Amino acid sequence: MDTTQATLTTTRSRTRRQRHVVYVLYVVPGYHATNRLPTSGGVPTLRLCSSRLRETSSTLVRDPVSIFRRVPPVHAAIRAGALWGAARAHLSLSFVSANGSALTRATTRLAAVYPGRDILLTDSGTSALMLALLATRPAAGSRACVALPAYACPDVGTAAIGAGYQIALYDVDPGTLAPDRESLQRCLVAGASHVVTVHLFGRLVDVAEVQRVAAPYGAVVIEDAAQHAGGTLRGVRGGALADWSVLSCGRGTGINAGGGGALLRGAGGRAAGAGLTELPAELPVSDMRASLAGLLKATAAELLSHPAVYWVPAAVPALHLGATVYHAPGVARAMTATSAMLLIEALDQESAALAGRAAAERKYLEGLRAVTVGGTPILPVYAAAEMASGALRVPVRLGREIAERLAPRGVVRSYPRTLADYPEIAERLIHRREALPGARLLADALYTLPTHARLRDAEHAEIIRILQVQR
Repeated sequence: MDTTQATLTTTRSRTRRQRHVVYVLYVVPGYHATNRLPTSGGVPTLRLCSSRLRETSSTLVRDPVSIFRRVPPVHAAIRAGALWGAARAHLSLSFVSANGSALTRATTRLAAVYPGRDILLTDSGTSALMLALLATRPAAGSRACVALPAYACPDVGTAAIGAGYQIALYDVDPGTLAPDRESLQRCLVAGASHVVTVHLFGRLVDVAEVQRVAAPYGAVVIEDAAQHAGGTLRGVRGGALADWSVLSCGRGTGINAGGGGALLRGAGGRAAGAGLTELPAELPVSDMRASLAGLLKATAAELLSHPAVYWVPAAVPALHLGATVYHAPGVARAMTATSAMLLIEALDQESAALAGRAAAERKYLEGLRAVTVGGTPILPVYAAAEMASGALRVPVRLGREIAERLAPRGVVRSYPRTLADYPEIAERLIHRREALPGARLLADALYTLPTHARLRDAEHAEIIRILQVQR
């Protein structure tokens, strides 16, 4: 590789300008030093790509601020007017009444998107999934075991543990991100009573195919549509593909309400005799403090997600931005008034946001469809030809070095571990013989490309250009 080597030293004879240049090399986001600096004659050295160094020098001349620019991997905008409306709901003198009114309005708005389905608004998608598992729990004396995809957010494991289930992990096809049929069938043979399908990055799983596999075993299929982002399959929107579905309204989803989730039950769930009527008539209501915390968090997330300042929170390890952390299960609560107000706004703005993300995804597909590394395409294909992706992010298989180079442009590794690698989830596993090669490959090499509006056209083109020449 063509490189430039900068020697780091504290010798007093160095000029002020030379010391400043070394400092700039340290603070520019995206320029990766080796974890352990090599030495040359006992002096530590820093290796940088000379082409990137020249590019940085020219960027400093054209736009000094852009060297600190860091694009978030995912973003769904919340308008200032929506935040103000949520603040007014919070500051209402009759908060309890305002809270109930906001939840009723949000439920009615979501029912217009999902007609004919029972809706329960919750404080998170994790709570919604936990409630779905509780509502469909097998009769006493039968094993409660849920089959989960081995490559997914660890929050699905949190929900299973919170509902008191054992867990079986099925593999994921790295070429499509769909469930590996044979692996799923082995989980069902091992005794799984439930199957959770998970849509990733706006790409929908063929839930009907999963239902065909699960039907001979009498297993309940639950659709985790947290990341459906408005995508459809055969004209049916994600979140309406199974009798039981859950949504998430966090900032990393296509419906950003600053937090919250929803449990949806269709006609099949009602016919089965289990459902929302068997849960508490009302979930515990979030108090004013929780509503205020949600409002402040949503406001801060919107402000700090701007690429000009995102590098600041991204540099704080305690915030865990971009990290996948296991969270212990908690008590399911109702959605806050703040999130309910923001959910209405998010649904109203969804069509425009989806159109922008879809246009960005098309550019990636057109530019990268023919790119291969070692004879393997870097883009996974759609699991079903009839799918219209929600284009939340574009998954792509990359080497770690080139991914680190593109990190300032919002290219990140989504789930760096399989669910089997979390000790809390591993304790609940049955059917431990499953090797999970597809999930482990994805955890090691799958990164995602941003599609949101805060990525500049020039940055979008830069990502495509760099990936087109990789080997």
